[in-house]
Amino acid sequence: MVTSEPTCELHLRMVGQLHDLVLRVHKPPLTEDEVARWMQSGAVVRLEVSEMGTQVAHSMLVNFGNIGFAWLLPYRGGRGLSF
Repeated sequence: MVTSEPTCELHLRMVGQLHDLVLRVHKPPLTEDEVARWMQSGAVVRLEVSEMGTQVAHSMLVNFGNIGFAWLLPYRGGRGLSF
């Protein structure tokens, strides 16, 4: 079960891929400057994330050397379709 609410959504586009990977980041809170430094240095970073469609947070290693572009959005619970 998730131990904390997500702090943001991290959208990643890997080099050579057509679609983005969307991760809900639980820990640590991220800044654009931090993500930019990781991309510039090609860092491999451990993040606590949950993926769209699941409520379970888990640890994931992300190789920012393979990321073409990334952006952060504030997390808002309850996102999805409404009728």
